[in-house]
Amino acid sequence: MTYTYKLARRLAISRHLAMLTVFVLTAACMGDTTGPEASSTPALPPTPIAFRVIPSAVTVETNQPIRFRGESHTRRGERYSSQMSWESSGGSIDPNGIFSAPAAGTYKVVGRGRGRLRPDTSVVVVVPPTLNLSAIKISPDTATLGAGTSRSFTAVGRLPGGTLVPIGVIWSMTGGAIDPSGVYTAGDAVGSYRVIATNTAGTLADTATVAITAPPSGPDPDPTPDPTPDPTPDPSPLPAAVTRLIVVPASATLPIGGTKQLTAFGRTGTGDSVAVAVSFRATGGTITTEGLYTAGSTAGSFRVVAASGALADTAVVMLTRALGSGGASGIPYGVFSAWDGTNYKADSDLFTLSIGGGSASNILERISSARSAGKKIFLGMTGGSHDRYKTDGVFDMAKWRGVMETYNTPAIRQAIATGVADGTIIGNSVMDEPHNTLSANNSWGPRGTMSKVLVDQMCGQVKTMFPTLPVGVVHPHDLFEPTKSYRVCDFIVSQYAHRKGDIQKFRDEGLALARRDGHMIAFSMNILNGGIQAARDGQWNCSTTATGGRGTFDPNCRMTPGQVREWGIVLGRAGCALTMWKFDSGYMSIPENRQAFRDVAAHLATLPAKSCGRSS
Repeated sequence: MTYTYKLARRLAISRHLAMLTVFVLTAACMGDTTGPEASSTPALPPTPIAFRVIPSAVTVETNQPIRFRGESHTRRGERYSSQMSWESSGGSIDPNGIFSAPAAGTYKVVGRGRGRLRPDTSVVVVVPPTLNLSAIKISPDTATLGAGTSRSFTAVGRLPGGTLVPIGVIWSMTGGAIDPSGVYTAGDAVGSYRVIATNTAGTLADTATVAITAPPSGPDPDPTPDPTPDPTPDPSPLPAAVTRLIVVPASATLPIGGTKQLTAFGRTGTGDSVAVAVSFRATGGTITTEGLYTAGSTAGSFRVVAASGALADTAVVMLTRALGSGGASGIPYGVFSAWDGTNYKADSDLFTLSIGGGSASNILERISSARSAGKKIFLGMTGGSHDRYKTDGVFDMAKWRGVMETYNTPAIRQAIATGVADGTIIGNSVMDEPHNTLSANNSWGPRGTMSKVLVDQMCGQVKTMFPTLPVGVVHPHDLFEPTKSYRVCDFIVSQYAHRKGDIQKFRDEGLALARRDGHMIAFSMNILNGGIQAARDGQWNCSTTATGGRGTFDPNCRMTPGQVREWGIVLGRAGCALTMWKFDSGYMSIPENRQAFRDVAAHLATLPAKSCGRSS
């Protein structure tokens, strides 16, 4: 095998387009004194059997451009760059494969080559820029590679307190080539080289050392085996009318070892959905022939690919420990208004969760108190009276933003990032009851003032300040624009009262809406006004054994200990948290009620923690 052929072959699998162009041109200029003369007719490339998009998964920041390319391979293992057509599920991608997105999220980039080969999909996780980075950390920091072989490097940002956060970086290297996701391919020259990750602002960098060793004797190894080879055999070919394959859900977030059922169907050229036979393959875990995915033991971004005939589609699976869990098990639950300033009220030992953000002046103390007490905290940084955010009786976004901006300080950003990382903070609610147009005191203005689009904007504003913090909103899942969907908010908190009907139906409908829209749900119970309502016999009667006493307004009654226990377990085990409205010292002091709260806590403590972050 001639030197020029070997060099060109190895560089054909290079993942860095600029280096590929330079080295191939250099090799061409050197000539070949031992090989045969080139034919005057250019040789056609060998027939490809498959191709893939490079990089296959990558994390970037908003508006950070990244270039994708296609690589075909033959039955003999030869690889070469392919001409591609591109499309993306969000952001934009040009004909040259350059992608960028102005908004954070998880996107799919699909590349299609010529002929009838299956398209391939890359996963792009877009995160907001982190403004207060103190360092960048590359992993691994050293590696030893044979000539022509590859190794993946990753990079994360470090905040001043030590918390690690996802960031987009710009990769560079010596002695080889590197793609935009950090996959380094060693060159031929033996020696010590570097892989460098630089933040997008160009102010911070970290370096890993790569030792390249001599290649083994014998035939050239194939340095980059396809990580997701085509399944064999394929199911029967698709009907001619089917032009697209769709995997549902398109993305999911799972804890380590968690499971998710995926399905796939065909879409015809006229838009009809039809059943098709598919085969599944997966990275980062395992998947059955029926599409049940089981997460592996390593956190990261992985893919599930469904294929049928010449068509394929890819789902994104993010494996992570539950945000807000700190790696611990248990579903947290607690009551609103459990604070006296920055300290917990008496009887708060009954609960594992406190709710309420306080103000920018005391939020640091509240987070510290929660951590010291071993409790989770559910923030509501812009809670309080609705009048605080209205002008002439109508919601005023500028007022809300003004209050939210008071939390945008380095100390608070750091405290919240640390609190999310260690499990103290499980999420933040941007507002309470956006659906309310009936009560004069709690109304946000005329019907239509509030919308899911507007609430999504509020969630987005909080995410720009606190990118790792799950952000959501409190409202009944069935009363606020139920036919529309959130695209940014991570969760909703939906409260149950007996007057809403069968509790299991309430729970199942809430879970179905969350699955449809890709967000999580935390359930709540109105313990003071959500019991069986009073009968009227001259006056409202909440003294029967079916009620827990008179509520805060007629005809409502409080929940009994048995209702707290039964309903708390039904709802608590289904959501990412269980909240209750609200703290009442008299109610909390009743021995039977205290025991019911303890029973709920004991049951929820045995369950796996769940993230309140979006599932897609």
